[in-house]
Amino acid sequence: MTQHGVDRSLGTDYFDPKAVERRYATNTAEMDLERYLNGFDVEILRRIEAVMYSGRTGGAPAIDERDALRVNNPTKEDVIRTIIEKRVAFDAYFDRGVARAKAEGIDLDTF
Repeated sequence: MTQHGVDRSLGTDYFDPKAVERRYATNTAEMDLERYLNGFDVEILRRIEAVMYSGRTGGAPAIDERDALRVNNPTKEDVIRTIIEKRVAFDAYFDRGVARAKAEGIDLDTF
């Protein structure tokens, strides 16, 4: 039976007090990550973001990602939010992006 878009046969009670509490709980790991990322200046964060995006399947080369991301001139908060939003796939994206950058001869310290 479905009521208010919730299929009760799935065994999840959307209105259960524990479910409500979990939805509104503070994600301390996310807050820790945000504090950590805030320790970097915006240029370092933009490099991280460009490498991360270049590591996606079908992503553009890191240099192209960097240049495309600079067109929008995002704030530090925007870049941090973008990185945090990708935290589930970040490791895989970033590792592939670093490998790709090395293969392209990019020095990430001066990138």
